[in-house]
Amino acid sequence: MKLSASIGENLPPNLRPKAIVLVNRYKRSLRCPGILGARVQQGLIGSSSSAGMGDCLLLDFSRGFFAVADGSERNPSASREFMRLFSTMLTRIISPSGGRVYGEKEVKTLKRRLIAESDHLLQALSFGDSCTFTGILLLRTKKEAMAGLLFHTGDSLLFSCNVQTGESRQWSKNNFWMVGRTPRFFQVDDLPIVSHTRLLLATDGLANIPFPLSQSREEYIRELFQTSAPEKIPDRLLETNAPLSGGWDDTAIIALDPCSVPISSGCFLFGGTSRIEERIFQEEKKQGLYQNRYLPSVGMEEDRTTPMGL
Repeated sequence: MKLSASIGENLPPNLRPKAIVLVNRYKRSLRCPGILGARVQQGLIGSSSSAGMGDCLLLDFSRGFFAVADGSERNPSASREFMRLFSTMLTRIISPSGGRVYGEKEVKTLKRRLIAESDHLLQALSFGDSCTFTGILLLRTKKEAMAGLLFHTGDSLLFSCNVQTGESRQWSKNNFWMVGRTPRFFQVDDLPIVSHTRLLLATDGLANIPFPLSQSREEYIRELFQTSAPEKIPDRLLETNAPLSGGWDDTAIIALDPCSVPISSGCFLFGGTSRIEERIFQEEKKQGLYQNRYLPSVGMEEDRTTPMGL
């Protein structure tokens, strides 16, 4: 029997809110107005348009799971493949859009099962499947409006800020453990979430984005959420800031208001491209196959992981 997780009110299926999803394939970017923004961008550090892009992001609306990963230059598509494996694991454990509200003991039971299943998944991988991974699972609970479970290994990042109190911090702990080289995640933690919580997930390419000297990175991220809608933050970070002298690294960014994520079906997977896939994508961009504009998505299908913008 599968456990069920829901993000949104416990309403009959015909009354549950659906996300408006806008996709810009040219930018490899997605927006849900007022809820979420996500984007992957190929870097310019020691790479060319013929190189693969190791950074990848997963948006699983069906199960309330959102993640970023960073694959190695030797095997850039390892990040995407692990995202697929993790998403498939979730489908065996969590039913999509079930409307369930979890009790405290149920959250603990689910956490233990997910740890056991993810350990098994990690132990089956080879050394060449290396990538970082940082993901957050959102669950509606009885005690709080929302509970978060953080799964993390490597140097990708998760920031949490409260736009009302101004508190902002990095929840992920930097480490050198990598998928494919460790039998378990470095960090699996409970993440407190209230109505004013905002989350930003990013790969280490975020380090190439300059922040004002008068602010810490946490303060700058808090200011972004206080002055911009979540869906605009990835574009704002990648387009209004010149990179540091070293240039851009591959970068994946997800900004979201977790308590506003509605019950929706569908799963999106961006990035994690091999050299051949990336070369084809760049050639198609030059040929004008993709418009640099946000268009309504038709890919929100139940239990389906849809690679976008390869």
